[in-house]
Amino acid sequence: MTKNLKKIFIGALLAVFLIVIGGVSLNYWMAKKMDKVVLGLASPIFPYPDYTEEELADMYPQIKNADVATRVTPEETYAKFRQALKDNNLEMAIDQLSKDSGSYKENKDALTNFFDKKKFKELFLHYPEIINRASIDESIAQYDYEYYSEEYKKKLISSISFLKDSNGDWKIGSL
Repeated sequence: MTKNLKKIFIGALLAVFLIVIGGVSLNYWMAKKMDKVVLGLASPIFPYPDYTEEELADMYPQIKNADVATRVTPEETYAKFRQALKDNNLEMAIDQLSKDSGSYKENKDALTNFFDKKKFKELFLHYPEIINRASIDESIAQYDYEYYSEEYKKKLISSISFLKDSNGDWKIGSL
């Protein structure tokens, strides 16, 4: 081979090598970017930039309703709930339940059952006037209360949870 032909061959071989390495790298980069796009961590528009921490926090808040100002406290909701039981007001009692709770249907059905059996007064007596805060954070709260169990003939401790809704009202998550 002549010297020029040898240089051309080596140049072509080097170009092919760079194209292959570039293609493999581009394929790897695209796969990683598409994974991030699918997960919602990068923009779906080329060149698929990663979202910043601030953008991700705005798009995917970690604690629902954490930054919503409180309008109605858990204690106020609990007082309305007790008043609804005392007044035999099913609609008002159900209105104190959190629709975002996984227990909403179960809680609503239980209240409806007590109402249909005319046992709201009995249920009212189960829930004392005072509840004690066990824990509270931005949008979830847990309170404890004591009640007397006829079945066990002694005082027991139970709990009630609250969730803050998008209006800033704390609602009962589970009874």
